[in-house]
Amino acid sequence: MSTVNNIGIPAVGTGILQPKQRNRFRATFANMGGGVGSNPLSMQVTTVSRPNLDFEQHELRRYNSVAYIAGKHSFTELNMTIEDDVTSSASMVVQEQLQKQQWLIGAEGQWLAASGEGSLYKFVIYLDQLDGNDQIIERWIYEGCFLKNVNYNDLDYGDSAPVTIAMTIRYDHARQDITGFKYTQGKGVATGGAGTTQGVV
Repeated sequence: MSTVNNIGIPAVGTGILQPKQRNRFRATFANMGGGVGSNPLSMQVTTVSRPNLDFEQHELRRYNSVAYIAGKHSFTELNMTIEDDVTSSASMVVQEQLQKQQWLIGAEGQWLAASGEGSLYKFVIYLDQLDGNDQIIERWIYEGCFLKNVNYNDLDYGDSAPVTIAMTIRYDHARQDITGFKYTQGKGVATGGAGTTQGVV
């Protein structure tokens, strides 16, 4: 009779490892809006994309054959959606960041002013994958971030869904930390032990 202990792949291993789940994450920010408190924004994040790395390819043509080498790499943009709360606490953080990038509402001085250098407006995002409890099992660090596009979306009398703000974020680099965090809750498998039920042979 088959049991969960028989689940697996022949000559590879038994059992099924517990997958990381898409809804177990948190996004926190450093230097967002020049260092304003960004917890309200973290509270309202509903979707966020993980890094997508792309390498240029270059052809090496010789006689009647072609080989390829990898060129420069680049990260595609990060997409993030937040819910716009009735206190506007999250959108105020977004507004502060937009102000740092370009003074869109009012200005410090006679003309619309832009930040003199990237260090004055760029921020960092920490995207933590959680185990369902408080334990971090993976962290992505997005460095050199700025808001490329902010879409406040539309309103609709026929739709009572939450109002959202969609943001496209350009960043310089992303790095993954999976060695600094160790999962310690269990064995990491998704199937329970077979064994026998008490009183049943």
